[in-house]
Amino acid sequence: MRSPLLLAKKILLDAGQVKSQKALVSMIVRRIRTALKVDVCSLYLMNDMQQMVLTATEGLAKSAIGIIRMELGEGLVGTIASRQHLLNLPFAEQHPKFKFFVESGEDRYQGFLGIPMIHLGAVLGVLVVQVKETRRFTEEEEAFLITMGAHLVASQGASLKKVAHVKVSTDTVIRLTGIVGAPGTAMARGWVVRNDIRLEDIEERSGTSVEFEQQRIQEAFDNTLEELESDEHTHGITETLTSLINVYKLLLTSPELHSAIQGHLANGVSASTALKLGMMTQIAVFDVMEDLYLKARADDLRVLGVRVYRQLQNLEPEVITSDVPIILIGENITIEHLTRIDSKFIAGVVSNQGSKLSHTSVLANALGIPAVVGLGEGDLRMLHGLDLILDGHRGLVIGNAPDQVTNEYLKVMAHHRTSQANLAHLRYLPAESTDGAKIRLYTNTGLLADIRPGLERGSEGVGLYRSEIPFMVHNTFPTEEEQTRIYRGVLEAYAPMPVVMRTLDVGGDKALPYFPIKEENPFLGWRGIRFTLDYRNIQLDQIRAMLLANIGYDNLQIMVPMLSQEDELVRVHALIDEAVKQLNEEGFPVHKPPVGIMAEVPVIIWMLPTLRANIDFVSIGSNDLTQYLLAVDRNNPRVAHLYSHFHPAVLAAIHDLVRTCKRLDLPVSVCGEMASDPRAVLLLLGMGVHTLSMSAYKLPVMKWLIRHISMADCQALLQQAIALDNDKDTQALLSQKLSEIGYTEQFE
Repeated sequence: MRSPLLLAKKILLDAGQVKSQKALVSMIVRRIRTALKVDVCSLYLMNDMQQMVLTATEGLAKSAIGIIRMELGEGLVGTIASRQHLLNLPFAEQHPKFKFFVESGEDRYQGFLGIPMIHLGAVLGVLVVQVKETRRFTEEEEAFLITMGAHLVASQGASLKKVAHVKVSTDTVIRLTGIVGAPGTAMARGWVVRNDIRLEDIEERSGTSVEFEQQRIQEAFDNTLEELESDEHTHGITETLTSLINVYKLLLTSPELHSAIQGHLANGVSASTALKLGMMTQIAVFDVMEDLYLKARADDLRVLGVRVYRQLQNLEPEVITSDVPIILIGENITIEHLTRIDSKFIAGVVSNQGSKLSHTSVLANALGIPAVVGLGEGDLRMLHGLDLILDGHRGLVIGNAPDQVTNEYLKVMAHHRTSQANLAHLRYLPAESTDGAKIRLYTNTGLLADIRPGLERGSEGVGLYRSEIPFMVHNTFPTEEEQTRIYRGVLEAYAPMPVVMRTLDVGGDKALPYFPIKEENPFLGWRGIRFTLDYRNIQLDQIRAMLLANIGYDNLQIMVPMLSQEDELVRVHALIDEAVKQLNEEGFPVHKPPVGIMAEVPVIIWMLPTLRANIDFVSIGSNDLTQYLLAVDRNNPRVAHLYSHFHPAVLAAIHDLVRTCKRLDLPVSVCGEMASDPRAVLLLLGMGVHTLSMSAYKLPVMKWLIRHISMADCQALLQQAIALDNDKDTQALLSQKLSEIGYTEQFE
């Protein structure tokens, strides 16, 4: 037998090329069976009812897949899962926990080796091999299976968990789990949209002539832009769609994209091949982003690429006709799908692709419909025509639900309608506590598409405007004029309310497509103000654009990211002063706006007294601050469970920051995830934070919470939380308080 590690690596390398999760588990057991030369290899995965379910097998009856299941401690597999320790048995039948399943078609296999697969501290599954003869497996065979299991969990754990979440049962109930894209609950018939071409699948061919292919690609882009204009005027769609389409237009007219396509055409390829290669280059840049907000833009480019390809091939889009509410289902539900049917008939969205920050999720939120995205199930055609329950609070899709489950969801939906009706009027009321404290609620934004939802939900300003987008959609640095147009759109929409614009926060994990940065530890690297101060001209152009956009509105505030040195702040002020001087000399009536910092590097906790003379406000970026304090990458699934803004040390650090700001008479706000977490908000209010910035969709429920709690109660909760030793006890304390004042998940 070859080296266990080399064999495992070869199997895992091949596994990485498999797209379907069902094909993945089948390939795994098939290859292990061949490698070990055994009679049977089976994979059991833990379902959401804590049962070990036969998910894939080579050697047992295929009809037993999904049927054989064991509770923890039941049978040999259940015993391995319960004890989290392997079993290597020469006489499987003689073990007191042995259980025979007629459905397996087993020929009384005696030699048995099973190892537990542990993912993030919990049992994910059990990997089993069996032989007919009576023998104990060798140490080398044990080593191979242990190595295989460990590497499978490390590289394919997320995919295997998705397979485990699919319930296979004889009562035809279907239960799928994905990512919450937009909250809410819906019950309607499923409509699986026709599968679109994937860019990756477009056949690469030679072109007829460069001039002919150039004409074809130009006409396809022109027709796609006209199609987008038509989408914009579709009835029943909110202003959010218009904003999203504007972003599509920005991406579609990017000169850098067209330059890349023209470069491929010059090599003699067809228009469709050049489109594929040019788009995939742009998509690859966004796909590797750690920042989920920017990573989601890759989905936009995929959507646009397919639309242009259909124009090239004269392919007509699918017509969706229904006079009753339906749940749209597909590989990647896009704006285009949502414009093919009156929005009043769209009950919800289910998508294999997507994230919380994808445009599918943004639009679903704007339309007020639930969305479950990121299913990654491969084939969703089984859902077409089924009666579905879409649970946008938990990320669940249930088909053919039993009457008892349906009735429970009907009650939940009725309660939710009542709750939302009670929240709607809050838009016009202040966020004021029961003992008279007034809290300012701002929104976080970064795309023009995000502007309207904030205004519609009563935002009092923008607490964080991410200025990276104009830089990310180009293959060169954007001009001062283009930046000015974009920034003016935000400032104008919110005037006279304040807009806090964060200066360019790229570098490290958010490298520009035309300026790649490779670092071993990007989170501690050349990013934020560290990057822009090394490129003074880029920072100066951006500040000039912000100042020009502010003319006539006077609601701009500038925020500096990733600050960790006093000298950095001094140099930023010098740049702003220089920009004001230049523009005044050019005849523009600009002036220096308030300048603040984002407190996200822990050292700021101790630097504030030194910085006070040069800052007008502080915004706590709780996401990065938590990450740096705990030394945990929250996007790394191996350690993400350790990330918690309820950690006693994190709470103590933020409390110290807030107290220091108060002592220095510095306005302080929070713009990270803590501002969107109702439990965390109770503590922030107790600390004395009176400005919170969050996703627009959280504004109504946060206003409700503030209006149903007193500052005295929040201060008392803070003192109780500080005395606790761990984050779990803190969360339990806060959840209990939310329950006492009537807060329920139906609000979300």
